[in-house]
Amino acid sequence: MRSSFRILIAGGLVAFSVLALAADRLADIAFTRLDANGDGQLDAAELKQARAQRFERLDVDGDGVVTAAEQAEASNRMIRKAETLEGAMAIRFEALDTDGDGKLMREEFVNTQGAGLAARMDKDGDGKVSKAEFLTGIEAARAIR
Repeated sequence: MRSSFRILIAGGLVAFSVLALAADRLADIAFTRLDANGDGQLDAAELKQARAQRFERLDVDGDGVVTAAEQAEASNRMIRKAETLEGAMAIRFEALDTDGDGKLMREEFVNTQGAGLAARMDKDGDGKVSKAEFLTGIEAARAIR
């Protein structure tokens, strides 16, 4: 009975760790997307541009007004997408990046399921998947859906 309880506690701790890792990774992805000039900081122009783009996504019918229903539907879509695609891909990237260098070596793929993914994502053929190549892969997966 005690060992079952310990296993349950350990499983819960692992689940919380994975969720925290996913949240951190998603925040990193969001920041990178907002940082249009790539300087590692968000300036007023980048934040204004992000708000304008967000408004366009919220205004589903294009009438220049966002209703509560449009905002609720957009929020639901974002949550579903984040949970199904970005969250899963971010967690997978972190899990595969065993040396934590922000790049996936071909060897890191070979020892895991999905080894062919590295070859498809490594667009410049340098044997590594950069963050840019990885995010491009996510966008390509979205386009297929």
